[in-house]
Amino acid sequence: MLLLTLICLLVLFIFLGMEIAWAIAVACLAYMVLADLGGDGIPYELLPQQMLDGVDTFSLIAIPLFIFAGELMSVTGVTERLVRFALAYMGHIRGGLANVAVTTNFILSGVSGSAIADAAATGTVTIPEMKKRGYPTDFACAVVAASSTVGPIIPPSISFVLIASIANLSVGQLFLAGVVPGILMTVSMLALTYFISRQKGYPVEPRASWTERFDALGRAALPLAAPLLIMRSITSGIATPTEAAAVLVLYVLGLGVFVYRTMSWRVVIQCAANAMLLSSIIMLTVGAAQMFSWLAVYEQFGEILTHSMLQISRDVNVLLLIFNVLLLLLGTFMEPLPVMLVLVPITFPMFEALGVNQIQLAVVMVINLILGLLTPPVGLILNVVAVIGRTEVAAVFRASIPYLIILVAVMMLVTYVPALSLWLPHWLMPVQG
Repeated sequence: MLLLTLICLLVLFIFLGMEIAWAIAVACLAYMVLADLGGDGIPYELLPQQMLDGVDTFSLIAIPLFIFAGELMSVTGVTERLVRFALAYMGHIRGGLANVAVTTNFILSGVSGSAIADAAATGTVTIPEMKKRGYPTDFACAVVAASSTVGPIIPPSISFVLIASIANLSVGQLFLAGVVPGILMTVSMLALTYFISRQKGYPVEPRASWTERFDALGRAALPLAAPLLIMRSITSGIATPTEAAAVLVLYVLGLGVFVYRTMSWRVVIQCAANAMLLSSIIMLTVGAAQMFSWLAVYEQFGEILTHSMLQISRDVNVLLLIFNVLLLLLGTFMEPLPVMLVLVPITFPMFEALGVNQIQLAVVMVINLILGLLTPPVGLILNVVAVIGRTEVAAVFRASIPYLIILVAVMMLVTYVPALSLWLPHWLMPVQG
């Protein structure tokens, strides 16, 4: 009964608009008060202890560093250079700037690791330009919104760092596992964009000369090297993911100060302040969710959920389908972070016992939850691009439905074809199991 009360209070607080971290913490505190009144008290000092335990993980240090690097990238002119690079090589294909938006998001995802950050960065540049060239506003926003979902899949990924810390998995293996699914998502969106643009007669850009292409490549070469620098340092064993994040920050600072000369102390301090604010929100949520997870274990929520799913079916393929549907539904009204923090400790051991590799399962979970950012009522990415495009969120959602369908298809493919996510980690950083 108390477990049901805990879950209902959490959902209620979220729907009332309370910040996720406070919703989780207040729901846990209410549970402890009710348990105390019922004579089954839990020491109140356990709440701060569990919150501290939740953030006391070395791998989590990578999160503020990756966020800081993303903030620095946004002020150094890197996005414009990447857009120009994509335009030179992809602009002449049917769909023009729409293809450029998809390609730029794919490239930018190798630096920021955040779907919302990518949507804001690329949308600010490409959406106004697409509108000028005659693209419908809702379509322009939908392309940017859908293509930004690749951000947390292509390494580096903040979501993968979190799951690795929760489930005790290798961050490097998770980074590698996201590469092929991320490429599949991008290629499928490029194909869909081409098809829609051809059906609707959307414009194309003039074909760039080879001189213009080489010039664009030269301008974008250093930003393009950042993802390779991260992955090479991790896969070769030179640096841990946290150390690689620090190297990325120094690399971006070097670009801004010595190469592009767009950086000043004022800008660096502002970026650091923004990164600190975002990181504190994430860490507070991680800490609160640790208490929620402890209470869930205390109430044997994992056993209840496992028993319920196994009552429906013992076929692992059916259970994976149920898992996907559950995550998609939760993603419509909850942010990815609390869902991961609550469900990973409960569901991953169950599926591992059924023979599902946890690396693959982590990729499936992240794709599911990121797609939730494209669906109302929360739909954070939809809100970001709608503000940039000065249009209604509902219109953007309707235009993004074809992309949502094709991304769900890719997600199901990754779910039932393990090699898509496990081939690269097995090759470069052999996984266990």
